[in-house]
Amino acid sequence: MLGTSCDSSRHPVSAALYQLAAFLRSAEHRLRASATRLDAWLVDRRAARTARRDLSSMSDRELKDIGITRVDVERVSWGASNRDAP
Repeated sequence: MLGTSCDSSRHPVSAALYQLAAFLRSAEHRLRASATRLDAWLVDRRAARTARRDLSSMSDRELKDIGITRVDVERVSWGASNRDAP
């Protein structure tokens, strides 16, 4: 069983396999966490790309109506607001 310790003096191969299983379990957790972060980043990137495309297609007048300029499009597409500016 992976959750129990192993007597390495009587079963050296079993001890090595137990250590390998523990290492692989730890690596699996790190890989899963990395994949989750990557997935969240990709979701944010897609949303930003859509927002940037939508904002870029607006006229200067429409952008002014919502309180931003063409220069702000990239920043706002990533979620920043004018309240974030100094």
